[in-house]
Parts: sequence; structure tokens; C-alpha cells
Amino acid sequence: MSCEEIKTPPRGVFFARLILTRQKFSGAFPALHKPQLICDDHGMRNTYPRLGALRWLAIALFAIVTPIACAPPAEQQGTAAVITLASSSLAGGVIPSKYACGGEGISPALSWTAPPPGTQSYALIMTDLDGPKGFIKRHLFVHWVIYGLPAAARELPEGIPASQQQLADGTFQGKNGNYGLGYAGPCPPGIATHRYALTLYALDMKPDLPADANEQALRSAMRGHIVGRGQLIATYHR
Repeated sequence: MSCEEIKTPPRGVFFARLILTRQKFSGAFPALHKPQLICDDHGMRNTYPRLGALRWLAIALFAIVTPIACAPPAEQQGTAAVITLASSSLAGGVIPSKYACGGEGISPALSWTAPPPGTQSYALIMTDLDGPKGFIKRHLFVHWVIYGLPAAARELPEGIPASQQQLADGTFQGKNGNYGLGYAGPCPPGIATHRYALTLYALDMKPDLPADANEQALRSAMRGHIVGRGQLIATYHR
């Protein structure tokens, strides 16, 4: 069946002529594309093999640059051992305004169980699971970066000064998502509830990083050195 034999409704005349024009064009330039006219129960349509390939390529690229659930790679998650991370400041898994931008904005108290054998130091990263940033490469907003905690440590006290680069025990505070040092309290836009993950990593080494390293630099330094992991998730809304 040819296109001339199809009785097209008035609104389809333009598209029928467009397809015929493309067929003639492809005859003059066969190397560019080879459309095939299909007339079946679904109506008249045109197929473009290369266009279909480009469509699937675009989907693949979108999947690559858009991480699912924004989760770190498995080797960065410390599956060798489980550490129990707790906080007396976050009762019931809820972050009080005292620890957010609407209140004092101080850091919460944290404590954890004994690490696995071979632990040389700890690192801590706090992220907003519902606050992805970036366009090409999506990532989570970072609220707190700490590294170099001694292996003997079992807690972090409440209210660590954000401006303090290095603590008395040698622990370093890195840069948060606001490009400042130390803890940046939750401050989500609107009234939606956000989830915040505080993740403690037990490492078999002490990261050789400057005092103001960011999350990306820390994750790079930790790769292949995680021997244990503990996580605490708490929510906050204005």
C-alpha cells in the first residue's frame, strides 16, 4: 500500500506530505538516513533506525549522569563490618531545631560501638538524602565532613565549633556544601520533610588530607580503605 492510497483526514495531510518529502530526500542522500513508511492498523508512521539509536543513546547518557538514589559506590560503603551509630541529640530519629538553621545550628552528639580490628581512624559524612544538587552530575548536599578521628574515639560531643579546623585529639573538620568549615545544620527549602544521613566510616589508615578537605577528596582518599560502616538517618522539617 502506498501513501497515495491512504485516505488521510485533513489534519493528517501535512504529515503525509512531510513523509513523502523525506522519502524523496533520502533517495537523494541515502547515506544520511533510510526511513521506512509503515501503513498498518496503527495508522501511517515513519521509522528512522538512526533516530531510534540516538534516542536510546540519550536515555543511556541520562542514566549515567543521573545517579539512582545518589548512593556511593559499594567499595565506599564499608560492608566489612557494621558499627552501631547513635545520638542522644536525635531522639526518635528527629532533628530538633536546635541543630538546624532555625535554631542554634550546633552539631549533635554522636556515639558508636567498637570498630572492627585494623581500624586506624574514623571519618564522618553527613548528607541530605532529599537535597540533590548539580545538573550534569547530581550529588547530595553535604552538611558535615570529619576525618582523622582516632581509632580509640567512641563519641563526638555536642556543639563542636564549626570554625575549629582541628580538634584537640587531631580530628579535622572539612568543608561543607556551603563552602564553610564544620557542621552546617539542616536548612531545607519550604516545609517538606528531608532525611539526613550521618555515616561513620572505620578506616585502616589515616587520610593524608589538608585541614579543609571536602567530601569528594575524602571519599577519594577512603577508597579501598573502609573496614566498617555505621549510619544514622534522622528527619527534619521547618
